[in-house]
Amino acid sequence: MEKQAISNLDFKKIFSETLNSMTLIPLMVSGGRSNVTTRCNKNMTLTDMRAQYASRVLSNIFAYKDLNSEIVLTPTANCDSKTLNNTITCVVGPVINPVTKKKDVTTTFQEYVRLRKLRVKCRHPPEGENMSEAWITEAVVCYDFLHNDTTKPMHAVGLAGLEIDPPFREAVKILYNRSRVACILQKFDEGVDCSLYPPLPSLDMTNFKLLKQKAEIEITSKYIAGFVPMLNKFSLSRIAKITAELWRFLLFLSQDYSHYYSSVRTLCDEHNRSHPTMHARIWMLKVILTIYDAAFAILNLKPVEYV
Repeated sequence: MEKQAISNLDFKKIFSETLNSMTLIPLMVSGGRSNVTTRCNKNMTLTDMRAQYASRVLSNIFAYKDLNSEIVLTPTANCDSKTLNNTITCVVGPVINPVTKKKDVTTTFQEYVRLRKLRVKCRHPPEGENMSEAWITEAVVCYDFLHNDTTKPMHAVGLAGLEIDPPFREAVKILYNRSRVACILQKFDEGVDCSLYPPLPSLDMTNFKLLKQKAEIEITSKYIAGFVPMLNKFSLSRIAKITAELWRFLLFLSQDYSHYYSSVRTLCDEHNRSHPTMHARIWMLKVILTIYDAAFAILNLKPVEYV
């Protein structure tokens, strides 16, 4: 059983403010100014593709923040970059082949994606090609390229075909726990439709004092209350660490939610018939899901319902 804890958190205020912010993020990304470009080689290597992935995510981040400084991502330090005072050049770290221990200059991006897709198929053999498989693969590749400091080398573990593959495991953990949250909310809606559960009351009518578990308090204070402040702290001076911090946030959220999921039942059953407690937890999960989806939108990823 999860430990109960005393908290002074204003759950309703935190949930309401976060939900409002999540609805604004897509509008701010689409309407904000951003000037992030790449300067890649003619023969595209995996390092060039890493620069492009970083460019697309950083473009979303700085559009959200409406920062229009010119940012150039390049895979080579001696590139022919413009020497303008307001131009920030970020040299992207090389993609290292784990077999040769050197920068990979021969593997095509299409081959790399094929190898990652095979890893996805080995984990969960599909009945033929499907969109979820493609979306999972895209998320794994994005995590591979961007889960550490953009200026540091990235070791492409996926090229070695090893059973021990931490980046793959971590990316799937994030997708899987987002899927868990979505599935619980879907089951709740289905239960309401068939009169198994009473409808979800408004935030104002929900008793959030029933969120007494230590994990509920920590998830709310660390992740729900912390997501928007994290985005707002992203700055040009720490540009190389932005994508890593966003992925690390999602990984830690997923780890903590996984522990919570294993110890606390959200939906009522024969052992837990407290509808008010269930409703408070459903609201918490609704906010968590909006955070996952906002982060996925920034990362240019599609949410996967089932992993």
